[in-house]
Amino acid sequence: MALAAQRRWIMPKKAGDVPDGMPALVAQVLACRGLAVGEMAAFLAARPTEEGPPMLDLDRAVERLRRALAARERIVVYGDYDVDGIAGSAILVRAFRQLGFVVGAYIPNRYEEGYGLNATALRQLAADGAKVIVSVDCGITAVKEAALARELGVDLIVTDHHHPPAVLPDAYALVNPRRPGDPSIDKELAGAGVALVLAKRLLGDLAYSLRQDELVQLCALATVADVVPLRGGNRVLTRLGLEALNRAPILGVRALVERAGLKLGHVGAGEIGFVLGPRLNAAGRIDDAEDALRLLLTEDAEEATKLAESLELRNSERQELTRQVVAGARERAQERPDAWITIVADAEWPAGIVGLGASRLVEDYGRPAIVIAIDGNEGKGSCRSIVGVHIAEALDDCDDILVKHGGHAMAAGFSVSVDRIPDLIERLDAVVRERLRGERPVPTIRVDAEIAPEILTSKLALELATLEPCGAGNPRPYLLIRDVRVYDIRQVGADADHLRCKVTVGRFTFDAMAFRRGDHAEGMTEAGRVDAVVSIGTGLRGFVELELRDFGPVGTAAEMERLAGGGAPVLVG
Repeated sequence: MALAAQRRWIMPKKAGDVPDGMPALVAQVLACRGLAVGEMAAFLAARPTEEGPPMLDLDRAVERLRRALAARERIVVYGDYDVDGIAGSAILVRAFRQLGFVVGAYIPNRYEEGYGLNATALRQLAADGAKVIVSVDCGITAVKEAALARELGVDLIVTDHHHPPAVLPDAYALVNPRRPGDPSIDKELAGAGVALVLAKRLLGDLAYSLRQDELVQLCALATVADVVPLRGGNRVLTRLGLEALNRAPILGVRALVERAGLKLGHVGAGEIGFVLGPRLNAAGRIDDAEDALRLLLTEDAEEATKLAESLELRNSERQELTRQVVAGARERAQERPDAWITIVADAEWPAGIVGLGASRLVEDYGRPAIVIAIDGNEGKGSCRSIVGVHIAEALDDCDDILVKHGGHAMAAGFSVSVDRIPDLIERLDAVVRERLRGERPVPTIRVDAEIAPEILTSKLALELATLEPCGAGNPRPYLLIRDVRVYDIRQVGADADHLRCKVTVGRFTFDAMAFRRGDHAEGMTEAGRVDAVVSIGTGLRGFVELELRDFGPVGTAAEMERLAGGGAPVLVG
């Protein structure tokens, strides 16, 4: 395969003034993220700020919960089956423990019940004596279920962060920062972040301070794993949570870290996103999420070890299923090469894996993607999107076709009758085309700066580490290096789908990895030298390591500049 860049490189604009004491490259990166000079220091510090006005219905929810506790009424926390819902549920259960109360916790089975609140579960919980049900990371679209709860004499408190529909459920309280008219400051909290706000209000400052370490580390797990932007309040919560996790992890997190082969003190957002998060998610993807919730709630070290082992095994199974689904989805996607949104469906694909397949299709084609698992007459779809297409709003435009739906700007899910899938494909293709104004999306990568070879050192890696936690909304910086030597190139991974090599930059040589680019090993070997966009990290031993985010033959950067019609990128050195 001929060597070629996979994305269009968007070259940066030069930053303005550099704040005193801040490395020039760090200031350049923050400027590319849209921060003004006066905002940069506060962003790096990531200290808690004033909380601002409470979310709508927050005080109403707290008042009802305190009344239920005083009357010894049965309370049930009802969470989603992903990391966000599981960790958010664990936050509330632990908060009630601090108050001296044991509450129920319920996580629906993805395959038997599907996402969110469902009528069968509500009836059973009510029959078991539940008087108050608190949803976590779900419920904002549960109009019928909220009406049923009222009929059953159950007060439903919804805590959620997903995109609100036009008609909101008539719940006892509806706590969601995205609600129209909500005055709260942090609009992009994860579901666990909303649960944490409720827990803090319920506990009060003193009781919350006694539990803060365990609650914020759970929130950090959810915030990173749910891929919400790591800016504003999310950045603060994640940094606090990572500090607590590395200093004093709860038993379940410690067991998970150790079984995954990580080292406490070195767990960052990347380790949550690529190691811990997938293991917690694996439970709900393969079967049910009960083991993951038990792991985050256990106070028994032996049980924690057993549960961590169980999740490790499920994650291995999940990886194999992912390979199968991704291969099948890629094959099906070729049937509609000119589509505006990739939509594929199959009865052989597990519903718990299709979201991972959708993510890979977005990487492949640079356009929104949906992968649908068919079960009988119903299809369960998982969506991933791109900047410019708010996928939850796009699904709103298909409300008459779908059974139910919900989600965020970049990720969503739905249920649809199999016989309506052709209608959905036609409708969404038109909706996405309209939202993109008829301009075909092109996979892109935004370069933060070009760096001079001589500055690529461990000192530079430490400077860039001040930008952590990095993730959605604040990715690791993408840096351009030109005309560098590459050698010792080999394919790695279970399917030889990754590429590992050595990169010589100036006087130094670094280990480098390119994920899902194993098929370019031959082309890179023939070229011998490349232009590359890289991100920089340090391994456990403190050595600088590179991730090749994209690369092409020498001259690729100049061609990207020509296509953009601009000047040379910002050189920092």
